Amino acid sequence: MAYYSIDPRPSYSERHGRGPRAQPLPFETVRRLVVSVLDNLWERAFFQEAFGYECVDAGIVDGTLGADPGAYFVRAILREGVWPYKRHWQDQDPSPPPWESWDADTMFDVLEVLHDLVSEPVNGSHHDYNDCGWHYSTFNRASGQIAFRREMNSVLRLGEPSYEFDDLGQVIETGPVEFRTLLNAPVPEGTEHDLITRKIDAAVSRFQTRGASIEDRQHAVRDLADVLEALRDDIKATMLPADEKALFHLANGFAIRHNNRQQRGDYDRATWLSWAFYSYLATIHAVLRVRIRQHEQASN
Repeated sequence: MAYYSIDPRPSYSERHGRGPRAQPLPFETVRRLVVSVLDNLWERAFFQEAFGYECVDAGIVDGTLGADPGAYFVRAILREGVWPYKRHWQDQDPSPPPWESWDADTMFDVLEVLHDLVSEPVNGSHHDYNDCGWHYSTFNRASGQIAFRREMNSVLRLGEPSYEFDDLGQVIETGPVEFRTLLNAPVPEGTEHDLITRKIDAAVSRFQTRGASIEDRQHAVRDLADVLEALRDDIKATMLPADEKALFHLANGFAIRHNNRQQRGDYDRATWLSWAFYSYLATIHAVLRVRIRQHEQASN
């Protein structure tokens, strides 16, 4: 079966600031697109190893999940009635298919389970009788998961908030488009691990976690403030004194790092925490790179 991947490049109208992608899609539309991707992967046998297939001669051939795949979803995510996500074409039940009742939590839970089950078909045989189709015997889990993430991310990024799968198969918030490079920027080699790298990784992961609370994001900003404190001598060497003071005033004065009566808590926490997070993260990466460059210059 021929398959055509959607080209993620910006369309003509989008490049000129008029494209429909400029406006995020509602959840119901994103959900429909997710199901479309699932349908396509199913037709390409990416779920055949786990869920089995139907043969005109052998009947139902179970996959690795056995005869009741729905029970696996109950065990994995404690959700009843999410699988199969669509009615069988012979099913006479007039009620809507299960996927039409999925809320965001249910959809993302199901997708994370499917990410762990998907596998790309590698070798098999084509059953010609009555055009039965391909029956595969060997599969590649890693390549199947890469394809699953790539194709799901192309639609999950269209909503608001924008989401994507990370390399671990977890759904996370992607953040604004202009900050995605910053979120994915690697820490320079040689950076102190426990003092800096580990805290940066933890902060970014906590901030991007799907459904992160205000407290989670405040914790993430606090971790970055701790990194800035550890880099304070480097900041003094690379920034103007007023800029340095402003950074720590934000952390200490807006109920981010400590709690006392002099701190301010009467502000739009979500907006300010996002601003602080991206400002701190950008500052940290800038200081780390300046530090590396200064060390290289000193050694030459």
